[in-house]
Amino acid sequence: MELDYQFSENLVLRSVKDQVQRAGTCAPSLPEPNPMSAEREQLLEEVASVIRVIGDSLDREPKFNDMVDGFARVADRQSFQMLVDKVFVDDITWGKIVTLICVVGKSIAKILADFVSGVVSWTLDYFRDNLLNWICNRGGWISSISSLARYSFEQDFGSSSSLISLRCGVFFISGVLLGGLIVWRLNKAG
Repeated sequence: MELDYQFSENLVLRSVKDQVQRAGTCAPSLPEPNPMSAEREQLLEEVASVIRVIGDSLDREPKFNDMVDGFARVADRQSFQMLVDKVFVDDITWGKIVTLICVVGKSIAKILADFVSGVVSWTLDYFRDNLLNWICNRGGWISSISSLARYSFEQDFGSSSSLISLRCGVFFISGVLLGGLIVWRLNKAG
């Protein structure tokens, strides 16, 4: 039973990562699959390949896509429970298990894509509405590279330790947002 649970766990993780990568979305780090024997690893790859093929086939079904979209909009533990209750209402079949794995993988890819593009959009809106005039009035990014290179945080925040913590938090979030924007643009361009 433990080996089958480990196989299930690895299969779900692999399928989710595959769907996220295929959607071109940057994924947060997911738990790493547990190591398995070469024989079980080969079997896992074969099953994951079958799930990819079935998932591609399901993509052509409007009802399936509606289910993915609906779940992705309200995804939480309660809506997940409602989804699996509906999927397995009559009985459990291999087809229903594979469909569930596909729904989860595609939903996660959609949620991540929507979240990343949402945060990027909020950031770009804020730049356009609140920062762009200031940036342009100072010669723009390109003209300001030398100023940025010798920038001192104390200019804006002083040396208070509480302001340093605030500054670190602001720069961390800014870095995450900028990194998300860069990854999103690179994935979109690729």
